[in-house]
Amino acid sequence: MKLKKLSIILFSLSFFALFFTKVQVVEASDTAEQAYKTVIDTGDGVVSLYAKGDDNVFRKVTNRALAPTSSWYTDKQVYHGLTENNTYGNFFRVATNEWAEYKDSNFGVEVILQKLTAQVDNYPQIDAQTITVKDGVNAPIYDSYGHRTGKTVPANSSWSTDRLYSYGSGIPLDFLAYRIGSNQWLSYDDVNVTATR
Repeated sequence: MKLKKLSIILFSLSFFALFFTKVQVVEASDTAEQAYKTVIDTGDGVVSLYAKGDDNVFRKVTNRALAPTSSWYTDKQVYHGLTENNTYGNFFRVATNEWAEYKDSNFGVEVILQKLTAQVDNYPQIDAQTITVKDGVNAPIYDSYGHRTGKTVPANSSWSTDRLYSYGSGIPLDFLAYRIGSNQWLSYDDVNVTATR
């Protein structure tokens, strides 16, 4: 009987400890480098760089940064990486052990579209091959940083596209667009996807 009571007490204590003790656990998958090949486009401000130490902590690089309105190829991403200030962020690698932290809409991430068999209508926006400007819309053309260029394309005109671009960190995103030429983008809100790959 004493053994049964002792077992119940130990179980109760372990249950209490499990639910009422604050323990911070970082999953290994949260800090692992993941392959993510794309292009990032910086906004109007300088973007700080970080170096990842052997302890997987990201520390700010003081003598280098990404220039405003510049484009950078990235091949890896770390989601939920720990910084030296004990905060977490998402990082994209732009050079050997140089990482840009995605925060406060400091850069946009281009999504390179997938290649699929051509189909028409009602397919995922990320698979777009051809977009058509909505009826009644004189669609403005934007540059790679979400600024209007002063040029437009007419309603019902169709355009080939090879990239989908997102800018911002909130939901909904600040800007989502399809590329129709070098440094020329049409807003997601102004077009319909009419064919996919």
